[in-house]
Amino acid sequence: MKNLNYICVIGYGRSGSSACIDLLKEFEGLHILDGEFRIAKDPHGLLDLESALVDNWDFMRSDIAIRDFISYCHMLSRGSGLFKRFGKDFENKININFMNFVEEYVHSLTDFLYFGDSAVHRYSSSSLQAFVSRIRSKLNKSNAISTYFSKPSEDFFINKTQFFLDNLFVNFLDKGDTIVLDQSISPVNIKNTKKYFRSSKVIVVDRDPRDIYIDLVEKGMLIGADLNIQRSADKFIEWYGLMRNNLKNEAGDKELSKCVLRLNFEDLVCDYEKSVKKINIFFKSNMIYKSKYKFFNPKSYKTKANVGLWKMYKNQDIINKISDKLPQYCININTDLKK
Repeated sequence: MKNLNYICVIGYGRSGSSACIDLLKEFEGLHILDGEFRIAKDPHGLLDLESALVDNWDFMRSDIAIRDFISYCHMLSRGSGLFKRFGKDFENKININFMNFVEEYVHSLTDFLYFGDSAVHRYSSSSLQAFVSRIRSKLNKSNAISTYFSKPSEDFFINKTQFFLDNLFVNFLDKGDTIVLDQSISPVNIKNTKKYFRSSKVIVVDRDPRDIYIDLVEKGMLIGADLNIQRSADKFIEWYGLMRNNLKNEAGDKELSKCVLRLNFEDLVCDYEKSVKKINIFFKSNMIYKSKYKFFNPKSYKTKANVGLWKMYKNQDIINKISDKLPQYCININTDLKK
Protein backbone atom coordinates (compact mmCIF):
# COMPACT_ATOMS: atom_id res chain seq x y z
CA MET A 1 0.00 0.00 0.00
CA LYS A 2 1.32 3.44 -0.89
CA ASN A 3 1.88 5.99 1.87
CA LEU A 4 -0.94 8.49 2.13
CA ASN A 5 -0.78 12.07 3.31
CA TYR A 6 -3.69 13.81 4.98
CA ILE A 7 -4.51 17.49 5.12
CA CYS A 8 -7.08 17.94 7.86
CA VAL A 9 -8.94 21.26 7.68
CA ILE A 10 -10.88 22.11 10.80
CA GLY A 11 -12.73 24.96 12.48
CA TYR A 12 -14.72 25.71 15.60
CA GLY A 13 -18.13 26.15 13.99
CA ARG A 14 -19.02 28.81 11.39
CA SER A 15 -15.37 29.88 11.38
CA GLY A 16 -14.76 29.44 7.65
CA SER A 17 -13.07 26.07 7.18
CA SER A 18 -15.10 25.48 4.01
CA ALA A 19 -13.43 28.56 2.48
CA CYS A 20 -10.03 26.96 3.07
CA ILE A 21 -11.29 23.71 1.51
CA ASP A 22 -12.31 25.68 -1.58
CA LEU A 23 -8.90 27.35 -1.71
CA LEU A 24 -7.12 23.98 -1.55
CA LYS A 25 -9.17 22.83 -4.55
CA GLU A 26 -7.12 25.31 -6.57
CA PHE A 27 -3.93 23.31 -5.95
CA GLU A 28 -3.04 20.51 -8.33
CA GLY A 29 -2.70 16.97 -6.98
CA LEU A 30 -4.88 17.33 -3.90
CA HIS A 31 -7.92 15.07 -3.62
CA ILE A 32 -10.82 16.65 -1.76
CA LEU A 33 -13.34 14.33 -0.11
CA ASP A 34 -16.85 15.73 -0.44
CA GLY A 35 -18.46 16.42 2.93
CA GLU A 36 -17.22 16.27 6.50
CA PHE A 37 -15.38 13.14 7.63
CA ARG A 38 -15.86 13.06 11.40
CA ILE A 39 -15.16 9.41 12.27
CA ALA A 40 -12.30 10.25 14.64
CA LYS A 41 -14.00 12.84 16.82
CA ASP A 42 -17.74 12.17 16.79
CA PRO A 43 -19.51 10.42 19.67
CA HIS A 44 -19.15 6.64 19.15
CA GLY A 45 -16.27 7.30 16.76
CA LEU A 46 -12.61 6.33 17.02
CA LEU A 47 -11.76 8.43 20.08
CA ASP A 48 -14.62 6.93 22.09
CA LEU A 49 -13.68 3.47 20.84
CA GLU A 50 -10.09 3.87 22.02
CA SER A 51 -11.27 5.19 25.37
CA ALA A 52 -13.38 2.09 25.98
CA LEU A 53 -10.93 -0.48 24.59
CA VAL A 54 -7.65 0.98 25.87
CA ASP A 55 -7.92 3.79 28.42
CA ASN A 56 -10.97 2.81 30.46
CA TRP A 57 -11.30 -0.86 29.68
CA ASP A 58 -13.98 -3.13 31.05
CA PHE A 59 -15.00 -6.34 29.29
CA MET A 60 -18.60 -5.16 28.86
CA ARG A 61 -17.65 -1.59 27.96
CA SER A 62 -15.52 -2.91 25.12
CA ASP A 63 -18.43 -4.87 23.65
CA ILE A 64 -20.89 -1.96 23.88
CA ALA A 65 -18.33 0.48 22.44
CA ILE A 66 -17.74 -1.76 19.42
CA ARG A 67 -21.49 -2.10 18.87
CA ASP A 68 -21.93 1.68 19.09
CA PHE A 69 -19.05 2.20 16.66
CA ILE A 70 -20.53 -0.26 14.14
CA SER A 71 -23.93 1.43 14.41
CA TYR A 72 -22.30 4.83 13.87
CA CYS A 73 -20.46 3.50 10.81
CA HIS A 74 -23.75 2.25 9.32
CA MET A 75 -24.88 5.89 9.43
CA LEU A 76 -21.66 7.01 7.71
CA SER A 77 -22.10 4.38 5.01
CA ARG A 78 -25.73 4.82 4.04
CA GLY A 79 -27.20 7.50 1.84
CA SER A 80 -29.99 9.78 2.98
CA GLY A 81 -33.08 11.23 1.41
CA LEU A 82 -36.35 12.98 2.14
CA PHE A 83 -37.98 9.82 3.50
CA LYS A 84 -34.82 8.03 4.62
CA ARG A 85 -32.79 7.96 7.78
CA PHE A 86 -29.87 10.37 8.08
CA GLY A 87 -26.69 9.18 6.39
CA LYS A 88 -23.34 10.46 5.08
CA ASP A 89 -23.20 8.24 1.96
CA PHE A 90 -19.49 7.44 2.18
CA GLU A 91 -20.03 4.15 0.41
CA ASN A 92 -20.68 6.15 -2.77
CA LYS A 93 -18.39 9.08 -2.03
CA ILE A 94 -15.34 6.84 -1.59
CA ASN A 95 -16.70 4.15 -3.94
CA ILE A 96 -16.06 1.21 -1.63
CA ASN A 97 -18.07 -1.28 0.41
CA PHE A 98 -17.63 0.83 3.52
CA MET A 99 -19.05 -1.66 6.01
CA ASN A 100 -16.76 -4.43 4.76
CA PHE A 101 -13.78 -2.31 5.76
CA VAL A 102 -15.40 -1.55 9.12
CA GLU A 103 -15.98 -5.26 9.77
CA GLU A 104 -12.36 -6.07 8.91
CA TYR A 105 -11.18 -3.32 11.24
CA VAL A 106 -13.35 -4.49 14.12
CA HIS A 107 -12.22 -8.08 13.54
CA SER A 108 -8.58 -6.96 13.75
CA LEU A 109 -9.26 -5.43 17.19
CA THR A 110 -11.25 -8.37 18.56
CA ASP A 111 -9.52 -11.04 20.62
CA PHE A 112 -12.48 -13.40 20.38
CA LEU A 113 -16.27 -13.58 20.17
CA TYR A 114 -18.38 -15.42 22.74
CA PHE A 115 -22.05 -15.90 23.53
CA GLY A 116 -22.81 -13.78 26.55
CA ASP A 117 -25.80 -12.44 28.43
CA SER A 118 -25.77 -9.25 30.46
CA ALA A 119 -28.33 -6.71 31.64
CA VAL A 120 -26.15 -4.10 29.92
CA HIS A 121 -27.34 -5.42 26.55
CA ARG A 122 -30.93 -4.70 27.55
CA TYR A 123 -30.47 -1.05 28.55
CA SER A 124 -31.69 0.16 25.15
CA SER A 125 -34.26 -2.58 24.56
CA SER A 126 -37.77 -1.63 23.55
CA SER A 127 -40.67 -2.53 25.83
CA LEU A 128 -41.48 -5.52 23.63
CA GLN A 129 -37.86 -6.72 23.61
CA ALA A 130 -37.63 -6.37 27.39
CA PHE A 131 -40.87 -8.34 27.80
CA VAL A 132 -39.59 -11.15 25.56
CA SER A 133 -36.31 -11.28 27.53
CA ARG A 134 -38.21 -11.63 30.82
CA ILE A 135 -40.37 -14.43 29.42
CA ARG A 136 -37.30 -16.26 28.12
CA SER A 137 -35.61 -15.92 31.52
CA LYS A 138 -38.71 -17.29 33.27
CA LEU A 139 -38.63 -20.27 30.92
CA ASN A 140 -34.90 -20.74 31.56
CA LYS A 141 -34.18 -19.82 27.95
CA SER A 142 -30.93 -18.08 27.18
CA ASN A 143 -30.84 -14.41 26.10
CA ALA A 144 -27.17 -14.73 25.13
CA ILE A 145 -25.91 -12.91 22.07
CA SER A 146 -22.62 -12.85 20.21
CA THR A 147 -20.35 -10.58 22.27
CA TYR A 148 -17.02 -8.89 21.48
CA PHE A 149 -14.01 -9.30 23.75
CA SER A 150 -11.33 -6.74 22.88
CA LYS A 151 -8.40 -5.50 24.93
CA PRO A 152 -5.73 -4.07 22.59
CA SER A 153 -2.68 -2.10 23.64
CA GLU A 154 -2.55 1.58 22.72
CA ASP A 155 0.10 1.01 20.03
CA PHE A 156 -1.84 -1.89 18.55
CA PHE A 157 -5.07 0.12 18.45
CA ILE A 158 -3.44 3.11 16.75
CA ASN A 159 -1.62 0.93 14.22
CA LYS A 160 -4.82 -0.92 13.25
CA THR A 161 -6.75 2.34 13.09
CA GLN A 162 -4.20 3.98 10.80
CA PHE A 163 -4.26 0.92 8.55
CA PHE A 164 -8.08 1.04 8.48
CA LEU A 165 -8.18 4.70 7.45
CA ASP A 166 -5.46 4.25 4.82
CA ASN A 167 -7.40 1.30 3.41
CA LEU A 168 -10.52 3.43 3.07
CA PHE A 169 -8.80 6.00 0.89
CA VAL A 170 -6.06 4.19 -1.04
CA ASN A 171 -8.32 3.47 -4.01
CA PHE A 172 -9.93 6.92 -3.81
CA LEU A 173 -6.55 8.43 -4.71
CA ASP A 174 -6.16 7.21 -8.28
CA LYS A 175 -3.33 9.74 -8.76
CA GLY A 176 -1.17 11.36 -6.13
CA ASP A 177 -1.04 10.56 -2.45
CA THR A 178 -2.65 13.48 -0.61
CA ILE A 179 -6.25 13.75 0.51
CA VAL A 180 -7.97 16.76 2.07
CA LEU A 181 -10.52 16.01 4.79
CA ASP A 182 -12.96 18.49 6.30
CA GLN A 183 -13.57 18.37 10.08
CA SER A 184 -11.71 15.05 10.41
CA ILE A 185 -10.15 15.84 13.79
CA SER A 186 -11.21 17.87 16.80
CA PRO A 187 -9.98 21.49 17.08
CA VAL A 188 -10.13 21.16 20.88
CA ASN A 189 -8.39 17.77 20.95
CA ILE A 190 -5.99 17.88 18.04
CA LYS A 191 -3.26 15.63 19.43
CA ASN A 192 -5.54 12.76 20.41
CA THR A 193 -7.48 12.69 17.13
CA LYS A 194 -4.66 13.52 14.73
CA LYS A 195 -2.75 10.36 15.68
CA TYR A 196 -5.22 8.15 13.80
CA PHE A 197 -4.10 9.62 10.47
CA ARG A 198 -0.64 8.21 9.78
CA SER A 199 0.90 11.19 7.99
CA SER A 200 -1.14 14.31 8.56
CA LYS A 201 -0.99 18.06 8.83
CA VAL A 202 -3.70 20.32 10.18
CA ILE A 203 -5.06 23.68 9.10
CA VAL A 204 -7.21 25.37 11.73
CA VAL A 205 -9.40 28.21 10.45
CA ASP A 206 -10.63 30.76 12.94
CA ARG A 207 -12.70 33.91 12.58
CA ASP A 208 -13.59 37.09 14.43
CA PRO A 209 -15.89 35.96 17.28
CA ARG A 210 -18.22 38.88 16.64
CA ASP A 211 -18.92 37.59 13.14
CA ILE A 212 -19.22 34.02 14.39
CA TYR A 213 -21.82 35.18 16.93
CA ILE A 214 -23.90 36.84 14.22
CA ASP A 215 -23.63 33.85 11.91
CA LEU A 216 -24.68 31.43 14.65
CA VAL A 217 -27.66 33.59 15.59
CA GLU A 218 -28.84 34.06 12.00
CA LYS A 219 -28.43 30.40 11.09
CA GLY A 220 -29.73 29.11 14.45
CA MET A 221 -26.88 26.58 14.49
CA LEU A 222 -24.97 25.03 17.41
CA ILE A 223 -25.33 27.38 20.38
CA GLY A 224 -26.98 29.91 18.08
CA ALA A 225 -30.43 28.46 18.69
CA ASP A 226 -30.14 29.40 22.37
CA LEU A 227 -28.61 32.79 21.56
CA ASN A 228 -31.63 33.53 19.39
CA ILE A 229 -33.92 33.01 22.37
CA GLN A 230 -31.83 34.77 25.02
CA ARG A 231 -30.65 37.71 22.88
CA SER A 232 -27.48 37.64 24.93
CA ALA A 233 -23.77 37.08 24.38
CA ASP A 234 -22.97 35.60 27.81
CA LYS A 235 -23.19 31.91 26.88
CA PHE A 236 -21.46 32.54 23.57
CA ILE A 237 -18.50 34.24 25.27
CA GLU A 238 -18.11 31.33 27.69
CA TRP A 239 -18.53 28.77 24.88
CA TYR A 240 -16.00 30.52 22.64
CA GLY A 241 -13.44 30.98 25.43
CA LEU A 242 -13.62 27.37 26.60
CA MET A 243 -13.36 26.11 23.02
CA ARG A 244 -9.97 27.80 22.79
CA ASN A 245 -8.56 26.65 26.12
CA ASN A 246 -6.61 23.98 24.28
CA LEU A 247 -4.37 26.66 22.75
CA LYS A 248 -2.48 26.89 26.06
CA ASN A 249 -1.65 23.19 25.94
CA GLU A 250 -0.68 23.28 22.27
CA ALA A 251 1.69 26.19 22.81
CA GLY A 252 4.08 23.98 24.77
CA ASP A 253 3.99 21.07 22.34
CA LYS A 254 6.71 21.78 19.77
CA GLU A 255 6.08 18.63 17.73
CA LEU A 256 2.39 19.40 17.42
CA SER A 257 3.02 23.03 16.49
CA LYS A 258 5.09 21.88 13.50
CA CYS A 259 2.04 20.06 12.14
CA VAL A 260 -0.58 22.78 12.70
CA LEU A 261 -1.14 25.93 10.66
CA ARG A 262 -3.56 28.50 12.02
CA LEU A 263 -5.29 30.86 9.62
CA ASN A 264 -8.03 33.43 10.02
CA PHE A 265 -10.95 33.47 7.63
CA GLU A 266 -10.30 37.20 7.31
CA ASP A 267 -6.78 36.43 6.03
CA LEU A 268 -8.17 34.20 3.29
CA VAL A 269 -10.53 36.92 2.12
CA CYS A 270 -8.53 40.09 2.65
CA ASP A 271 -4.97 38.85 2.13
CA TYR A 272 -5.44 36.03 -0.34
CA GLU A 273 -1.93 35.95 -1.83
CA LYS A 274 -0.30 35.90 1.58
CA SER A 275 -2.56 33.03 2.65
CA VAL A 276 -1.55 30.99 -0.40
CA LYS A 277 2.11 31.65 0.42
CA LYS A 278 1.61 30.57 4.05
CA ILE A 279 0.05 27.31 2.91
CA ASN A 280 2.93 26.59 0.53
CA ILE A 281 5.55 27.35 3.19
CA PHE A 282 3.69 25.21 5.74
CA PHE A 283 3.66 22.15 3.48
CA LYS A 284 7.24 22.73 2.33
CA SER A 285 6.28 21.36 -1.05
CA ASN A 286 6.14 22.28 -4.68
CA MET A 287 2.37 22.04 -4.85
CA ILE A 288 1.21 23.64 -8.08
CA TYR A 289 -1.24 26.46 -7.60
CA LYS A 290 -3.04 26.42 -10.94
CA SER A 291 -6.67 27.58 -10.63
CA LYS A 292 -6.69 31.00 -9.01
CA TYR A 293 -10.20 32.16 -8.00
CA LYS A 294 -11.82 29.11 -9.63
CA PHE A 295 -13.28 27.76 -6.38
CA PHE A 296 -12.64 30.55 -3.87
CA ASN A 297 -12.82 34.13 -5.08
CA PRO A 298 -12.08 36.57 -2.24
CA LYS A 299 -13.28 39.44 -4.36
CA SER A 300 -16.79 38.12 -4.73
CA TYR A 301 -19.54 39.93 -2.86
CA LYS A 302 -20.70 36.71 -1.23
CA THR A 303 -17.30 36.20 0.39
CA LYS A 304 -16.68 39.83 1.33
CA ALA A 305 -20.13 39.99 2.92
CA ASN A 306 -18.95 37.47 5.52
CA VAL A 307 -16.20 39.75 6.86
CA GLY A 308 -17.00 42.50 9.34
CA LEU A 309 -20.66 41.55 9.76
CA TRP A 310 -20.50 42.86 13.31
CA LYS A 311 -20.19 46.46 12.12
CA MET A 312 -23.76 46.47 10.81
CA TYR A 313 -25.31 44.41 13.62
CA LYS A 314 -28.33 46.12 15.17
CA ASN A 315 -27.35 45.39 18.81
CA GLN A 316 -23.93 46.97 19.25
CA ASP A 317 -24.12 46.46 23.03
CA ILE A 318 -23.67 42.72 22.41
CA ILE A 319 -20.83 43.39 19.97
CA ASN A 320 -19.09 45.63 22.50
CA LYS A 321 -19.44 42.97 25.18
CA ILE A 322 -17.79 40.35 22.95
CA SER A 323 -15.03 42.86 22.13
CA ASP A 324 -14.43 43.54 25.82
CA LYS A 325 -14.41 39.89 26.89
CA LEU A 326 -12.56 38.38 23.92
CA PRO A 327 -10.26 41.17 22.70
CA GLN A 328 -7.39 38.84 21.75
CA TYR A 329 -9.56 37.11 19.13
CA CYS A 330 -11.21 40.17 17.56
CA ILE A 331 -9.83 41.51 14.29
CA ASN A 332 -9.96 45.09 13.04
CA ILE A 333 -10.05 44.58 9.29
CA ASN A 334 -9.35 48.27 8.69
CA THR A 335 -5.87 48.10 10.25
CA ASP A 336 -4.91 44.46 10.68
CA LEU A 337 -5.59 43.18 7.18
CA LYS A 338 -5.11 44.37 3.63
CA LYS A 339 -8.17 45.23 1.64
